[in-house]
Amino acid sequence: MAVTKLAGQGRQNGYNTCVIADEGTTSAAVDTEGYGITGLLIPTIDTANLTFTVSNLSNGTFYTVKDMDGSTFTITAGTGGFAVGSDDLSPLFGYRFIKVVSSATQSTAAVTFTFTLKG
Repeated sequence: MAVTKLAGQGRQNGYNTCVIADEGTTSAAVDTEGYGITGLLIPTIDTANLTFTVSNLSNGTFYTVKDMDGSTFTITAGTGGFAVGSDDLSPLFGYRFIKVVSSATQSTAAVTFTFTLKG
């Protein structure tokens, strides 16, 4: 899916979404198209830990994002929706294609995650 561009004070801002299907655990890849990630909107989901896989190609091999100690980058999500700011998403900076991975099957409904982006 292409980045949806928003008009904004002389800067190119936009967003892109990815969906974890009902009964699924992994989203399709979101393409940041070289934009910087400024936030992530997490909808109401079945309680889960969210991790991320990344690649430089949409059809390439996706790798789990980890820190230098080997710990997986994780966001804990409950049943209420919330937003995550760019400081907390810094482990995702620099990657073009990102997938959201849930530790629990999303059995209530498909869920859409929105990455906010800045050009």
